[in-house]
Amino acid sequence: MLFFRKYLKDLNSVKTEVERIIAKQKSGSPYDLSPFKVTIEELLTSISGFNPDWNRLPVVFRIERIIKTGSTQQYDFSGNKDNNNNGVITYQENVVLPDTKHDLELVIKMLNYKREQKKLKGANMPLFVHPDEILFAHREGKISFSGGDIQTQMAIVFQKGSIMLIGFVYGRDYVILNN
Repeated sequence: MLFFRKYLKDLNSVKTEVERIIAKQKSGSPYDLSPFKVTIEELLTSISGFNPDWNRLPVVFRIERIIKTGSTQQYDFSGNKDNNNNGVITYQENVVLPDTKHDLELVIKMLNYKREQKKLKGANMPLFVHPDEILFAHREGKISFSGGDIQTQMAIVFQKGSIMLIGFVYGRDYVILNN
């Protein structure tokens, strides 16, 4: 029996695949993300565009909603641009990994290696963005402020044209789903 890889064609196919993986989770299980459906849809909608590397290389795409320190607003999606009206931005990045087959353990090791290259300490779960990475992004000019709280975030691990893992964080809780 032959299996044909269905490559991701565009941003819509990525969103559909993420929604399919999330929908496979049993209702009421620890992996059930149905209470966060609206938040996940908003994060997916705020992805700035399809990256062709997702079909060619192992890539970790991370997107997070950050509330500037001192802001009272809780929701807005504005790409990687600061929104001075309400103090909330959406930050996103693609982390390209070496061209080899990855499992979650290897992805974590690779992401910690990338953190150490930036002179940051290793993290227990580097799949998700940490506050020190926000400060580093500020120093690199990727965002215009250095302080804030990460409200929610999602990570999608692409393995040469398919989604391997999806991670979602809300507050201090996270879940990682295999495809």
